[in-house]
Amino acid sequence: MRLWLRFKRSRVLQVALAFTTLLLANSLLFWWIEGLPRGLSIFDAAYWSFITITTIGYGDIVPTTLIGRLLAVEAAATGIVLFTALVSILAEHYAKVGLKRLMGMHRVAVKGHYLVIGKGEDVEAAVLELKSLVNRGLAPSKDIVVLVPSSKDKERLNLPEDVEVLVGDPMNEEALLRVNVAEAGVVLVAGDDDSWTALAILSIRRALEGRGVRVVAEVKRKENLPLIEKAGADYVTSSSCFSGRLLAIAATNTPLATFLHDTTTASYGASFALIPGRGYEGMRFIDVANHLLRSRGCIPVAIVTPEGVKVPPSPDDVIGEGHDLIVLTSVEKWRVKG
Repeated sequence: MRLWLRFKRSRVLQVALAFTTLLLANSLLFWWIEGLPRGLSIFDAAYWSFITITTIGYGDIVPTTLIGRLLAVEAAATGIVLFTALVSILAEHYAKVGLKRLMGMHRVAVKGHYLVIGKGEDVEAAVLELKSLVNRGLAPSKDIVVLVPSSKDKERLNLPEDVEVLVGDPMNEEALLRVNVAEAGVVLVAGDDDSWTALAILSIRRALEGRGVRVVAEVKRKENLPLIEKAGADYVTSSSCFSGRLLAIAATNTPLATFLHDTTTASYGASFALIPGRGYEGMRFIDVANHLLRSRGCIPVAIVTPEGVKVPPSPDDVIGEGHDLIVLTSVEKWRVKG
């Protein structure tokens, strides 16, 4: 049923089927009229049919009977009409596809991707940081897809060419279908207004239909944090609170502020990374720290357990099954050795 509906709606499929039918019919007729008496194969007949329909006409195989010549006239007359129609419809189809992609109205078929939804400068910053994390091996390598509400928001973005940027209202189910939200690996929501962010998350959760896709979001005003959490965000970050804390630290302790600024990006310098504790089970934290410092040049600063993050760990804390480690490392060294 779906195939039939798709066929009825697609002029490309309709003309392609008509062209194929004409090719097969003329091939069989030519083989029956001219091929059998002359010892030509069905492949020879199909070759003649295609050459005649496309009006190339090499002349290496020609009809010798009156009926065969009438068939050639029919094949050339109907073939040129169908072939021209097929070429023009294909050109129109690919022009529309290209225009849709240029306008951000196309559909992506990726799965397990990073999906960034929002508007404003934070969208670009989030995407560029994701690219740095992926390129340096600090995050799983996945496609990055961006959904912004308008073409103006799309024009403001300065992103790498391999990042898919689509235009659409995240409150609209059709836009979420185009970015394949149901099969995303994680969804990041960064709006310039908390009410917009809350509505976007509600729409995303409705589209996910209970699927366990992680949704993280940014809140502009600290008092709206519970609202964003109730909307369905798994983790909410407050950019204003972090900026305020960094500003206060910079005013009182510039080296510490520089350190925090440096370690919160994977673009350069040192950065925090999460590594699995597999292989270190049963070892004391101090022994793991010495091993990682000597072998990989990184310093573990916290243990991640099912109950939460333990920082700072005790030197005698034992790494258990399912535990991970947060380490401070040079991103350049980690990319080479990781």
